[in-house]
Amino acid sequence: MAQTELEDTRECLLRVGAALLAGGAPGPEVEEQVVAIGRHRGIPDVRAAATPTGVFVSTTPDHTVAFEPVTGTLRFEQTTLVQGVIDRLLTGRLGPAAAVAELTAIERLPPSRPAWLCDLAIVPIAVGICAILQPTWRDLGAAAIGSLLLVALVNLSRRSPLVRTLLPLLAAFGVTSVVLQLGVWWPLDGTLRTVVSTIAVLLPGSMIVTGITEIATGSAVAGTSRLVSGTVQLVLFAVGLFAAAAVRGAPLTVLTNVRADDLNPGGPFVGILLVGVGIVINVAASRSAIPWILGVLLLTFAVQYAGQSLWGVTLGALAASAVAGLSASIVPWLSGRPLRLVVYLPAFWLLVPGSLGLLSTAQIATGRGDVSAVTGAVAAAVAIVVGTLAGSAAGRALDRWLTRRGPGRADAAEVPDVERR
Repeated sequence: MAQTELEDTRECLLRVGAALLAGGAPGPEVEEQVVAIGRHRGIPDVRAAATPTGVFVSTTPDHTVAFEPVTGTLRFEQTTLVQGVIDRLLTGRLGPAAAVAELTAIERLPPSRPAWLCDLAIVPIAVGICAILQPTWRDLGAAAIGSLLLVALVNLSRRSPLVRTLLPLLAAFGVTSVVLQLGVWWPLDGTLRTVVSTIAVLLPGSMIVTGITEIATGSAVAGTSRLVSGTVQLVLFAVGLFAAAAVRGAPLTVLTNVRADDLNPGGPFVGILLVGVGIVINVAASRSAIPWILGVLLLTFAVQYAGQSLWGVTLGALAASAVAGLSASIVPWLSGRPLRLVVYLPAFWLLVPGSLGLLSTAQIATGRGDVSAVTGAVAAAVAIVVGTLAGSAAGRALDRWLTRRGPGRADAAEVPDVERR
């Protein structure tokens, strides 16, 4: 391979890895994709190591390493186009230099939705999660009011580095204060559940589970850094809870974990629809991806709901995470579009609060958790990790089998065309 072509390929691999990390892909998956592209380009010595902040790539026999940092996050509409670039690289329909140009265009792609609308999508997400965890009309109202404060803080964090750094603490303090005050005006049976539902969009539950997954698959550096980062955010969350209770002069026992339900059995399924609608707006999913995202969300939640009813929280989370990973691998073949990552991530985000693991973690953080709370949080996290690994492995096996049977993916996402979003 000529030196110029080798340099173009290395730059392509670096940019692909950074784009995948910016889109929310876990480290092991990023490394696998980068190595697969490199080997397809005729580089048998390619090596990759992904961290939450960037990717290291080596393409030469002497293993000279290059690094590409992650400078931001990608919206789902961009992530879909990135996966389309990767698919065409793997099938030889796109060269590395052209891929770099497309990735640059994708990164510069203007958002299809205004920032204020994406922020307002936090309201239906919070209300939807509350409909799952604490389905009462009073708590739904409290979650809606608290989420408006959260929207204001998220919007302010874009302009203030200090607010951005302390966002978990400020959000926990503000939402807890609002919920406790509303609990004075009308009775709320489980204030901790209402607070967790409202602030779940910021809580690091998925970061912690992703970290455990990365450690389990051998990416110890990436996994440990995510665990440490998630733990720090949990500490800030706990400090916000402590401060809100202290300012009111109330003991932490005022934050109660009692489930109440005055909605019909279909309430949680309405909640999951609200969560799905909120997510696709918040992360700016492409129009073509929306029905698939909602479909995988509903399927994941239905399996989780049934599993928890039949076997308990832990096995329900395990079954749902396995189904999410497997169904996300099937979607690209059914839709003809590279949507695996964008349909899987919302389902994964749902699993963490839906498994009640965040409630156990919140109890631990406020000092009110007993041994059962600790084991419940750990069991929920481990179940999601095991289910994710099993579902992903089954999905990869199915993908290889479908590939051998013939082409099934369309070439719809070949260019970053705004009209296709």
